[in-house]
Amino acid sequence: MRKILALAWLNTIQLLRNPAEVVGVVVLPLVLTMLFGSVFGAGAGSAVRVFFVDEDASAYSARVGALIDAEESFAVEEMTRSEAEETIASGDGSVAVIVPTGFGDDLAGGEAAIYVLRHPASESAFAVQSVVQGIATRMSGSAAIASIAAAASSETGSGFDDWYRRVDAEWEPEPPVYTEGKMVVASEVRGDSVLAEGSAQSSIGLTVWFILFMTFGSAGGILEEREQGTLQRLLVAPIGRATVLTGKVAGTVLAATVQALVLVTVGALAFGVPWGRDPTGVALLLGSYILAGTGLAVMVSALVRTRDQMSGASPLISTGLVMLGGCLWPIEVVSPTMQTIAKFTPTGWAVMGLTDVVVRNQGLQAAVTPSLVLLAFAAVTLGLGAKMLRFE
Repeated sequence: MRKILALAWLNTIQLLRNPAEVVGVVVLPLVLTMLFGSVFGAGAGSAVRVFFVDEDASAYSARVGALIDAEESFAVEEMTRSEAEETIASGDGSVAVIVPTGFGDDLAGGEAAIYVLRHPASESAFAVQSVVQGIATRMSGSAAIASIAAAASSETGSGFDDWYRRVDAEWEPEPPVYTEGKMVVASEVRGDSVLAEGSAQSSIGLTVWFILFMTFGSAGGILEEREQGTLQRLLVAPIGRATVLTGKVAGTVLAATVQALVLVTVGALAFGVPWGRDPTGVALLLGSYILAGTGLAVMVSALVRTRDQMSGASPLISTGLVMLGGCLWPIEVVSPTMQTIAKFTPTGWAVMGLTDVVVRNQGLQAAVTPSLVLLAFAAVTLGLGAKMLRFE
């Protein structure tokens, strides 16, 4: 065991000794994870600026402003109509909501209006207009019921205002009728409609990608030792071929495991990706995938002749598997043919399993099948790599 650990540590030293390898398999993954996470995180969390113009200054116009402000994705700023028009025309803003004078009085008569001003190039303004339309529908319904109730009521002092407050209160905390949106995709891979998006997709995809990249970089140490002749000389020592190979594999697994822990920690702490929902499932999937990636790297190192050839082949192989496996986009959005192809890649099974566990919260049972497939892949590639690997 001590011999295996010593060989694993030697493999790690060889990896860290090469500045290009350090940048490629250590620094670059962290930089890209932070970059992609910041881009998707900022896109998901940025609020739409909404200028609110209250020309009526009534309880009803104030209610419109409160309902708009209650939307978490909106950042409401109050200003005058002229200020709002000037800001939008200059391109410094995109949308304004105007409640005109007389809105409160017109509401009781059933002819009130709310105006939405938007910049022609703004896409977010349509979302604001949709929310305002929902507010208008709510207030219209409450006003219609309040008018009927006030006219039919025999209670003293129960006029339109009183009835409106009673009816409007029925919308909280949930409206009488509500809609629930759900994205549905045609998928040959998973029947679940929840997709990994934003920071979750980038964190899972980049973690899978760079684990594979790390295994290739670490396995390149085998080729370096073969070129230097030290790999052949190891056989003269009182250790067997199997021990040498096991030590090299252990070193690759150790390096990839450390990188996986770092990338998962960055995704969880910096971008709120729920990696900790099922630690056992995540550990099972990542462990199986690391073994699969190591097996593939060892097999490729047995097929090429030099470390330079390995350095040229590893980006091509890893990037191809990343694109086919759905690391850069949800696999469910591509064609059924490409979804089927993903089933023949270790990256595809890793992404599918991690998405089920981390994003869809399906628990440990969702990790079992992908992990078994990855372990089978690892057994085949490691077996072939060990058989074909040349020590001289």
